[in-house]
Amino acid sequence: MRFSLPRSGVLVLVFLATQAGCVRRMPEVTPADIPGIRQELQSRPDDLELRTRLGIALHRAADHQEAVEVLSGAVEDGVQSGAAFLYLGLSHEALENWGAAREAYSRYLEVGRFDPLKEELRGRLAMIVREELRQQVRETLAREAEVSAQPPAPRSIAVFPMRYVSGPEELQPLQVAMADMMITDLSQARALTVLERIRIQSLVDELALTESGLTEPATGARAGRVLRAEHVVQGALTGLGDQGIRLDADVLRSVEGTTTGEVLAEDQVERIFDLEKRAVFEVLDALGVVITAAEREAIDENRAANLLAFLAYGRGLQAMDRGDYEAAQGFFQQAVSLDPGFAPAQTQLEESIDLLGANTTTIDDIAGRADDEVEREVRVAGGVSGTGEPIGGREITATQETLGTLTSVSEGVDPTPTTGTIDRALTQQPGEKPPEQQEQQAQQTRRQPVPESGQQEGTGGTTATVRVTIRRPTGGGG
Repeated sequence: MRFSLPRSGVLVLVFLATQAGCVRRMPEVTPADIPGIRQELQSRPDDLELRTRLGIALHRAADHQEAVEVLSGAVEDGVQSGAAFLYLGLSHEALENWGAAREAYSRYLEVGRFDPLKEELRGRLAMIVREELRQQVRETLAREAEVSAQPPAPRSIAVFPMRYVSGPEELQPLQVAMADMMITDLSQARALTVLERIRIQSLVDELALTESGLTEPATGARAGRVLRAEHVVQGALTGLGDQGIRLDADVLRSVEGTTTGEVLAEDQVERIFDLEKRAVFEVLDALGVVITAAEREAIDENRAANLLAFLAYGRGLQAMDRGDYEAAQGFFQQAVSLDPGFAPAQTQLEESIDLLGANTTTIDDIAGRADDEVEREVRVAGGVSGTGEPIGGREITATQETLGTLTSVSEGVDPTPTTGTIDRALTQQPGEKPPEQQEQQAQQTRRQPVPESGQQEGTGGTTATVRVTIRRPTGGGG
């Protein structure tokens, strides 16, 4: 796309970058470039840019293991290229090295400069974290005898999904919703370490536990040892007619497999949150945990506005557990609509959206997003004179966002045929230099050659700022 100005002046484009001084892009390399890059590296083995290019080319050749080795070495030697971290993450993900992929993507979020891609990676991290937890559980089960012999983390506790024994079918989602709310409430007690629900559910899935297995003490004790949780809460929900419900739970010591205390709470279904709070306080009493007034208040305030919102939330959790993120999104949206103030539903809604996007996107799609950023760059012409003659023979590269700024500046130029200079810069952002210092830097930059376009993304991931100076020709105009 070319950008042109009204024939009222000359456009002089000067880049004022915060560090790098030019617009940057992802390296354009293909598998066919690998032999040439290897040959160059023989004479320049410490060239981090060359090593980054080789790692990206190897990823694109689907040689993910060597790509990881090359890019990891470049990162260890100090490379700060967003491209290096992005493709390191993509290669780790291809190899299902979930923890390493998470770390690489997180580093890209710090140094990368493509904001749309950063937003997509933030969402993708939700999927990466889940996969990492599942992988950790599988690895732990493979070493179960060794792990089970280790002492549990002190004052740690895991709350298992409840078993729904009997009652109206529409209340069945309470078995996960109640456990989730108890996890949140127990987490308010700073004296406890409460395991996250997704880690517990990953173990339940790996062990293929039936509902009856959720309440078997031997199963609970084994699961607690695998998770290295000192205590485990196992419970069952039983409907009492059409209006009542009862919770029976045990607080188990995972090492000994014995009961620390029993929990019994019974109430009307419409008072389900009062029932859950009583159960939480009984668990705390069984553990001998004394909470502060502020912690008690935080526990008591964690409620949904109504039972329907809570049930929709439970259905959303169940859909998340079976990997149906589209259905989960619908249930969480319903919960939010019924109770806009129920924060857990809003949080899970956002995560379900992220997971749905991540699970319908491949690593090739992510790499394509980076390439799209290069394709979306636009060419900006040097300018035109008052007589319509082209001025300034070189073109530079600007982003689509910059194009809007140039358009608004050019449209605001008064074409009155007078001499002088109209200097319009971008609005100063927090942390930028004052206009006077920017002008000094602009004058220095004007005396230097305009940087070539198409340079590669490198250290710092900085974004160039375009300053537009429109000089009016003497004695002429539009």
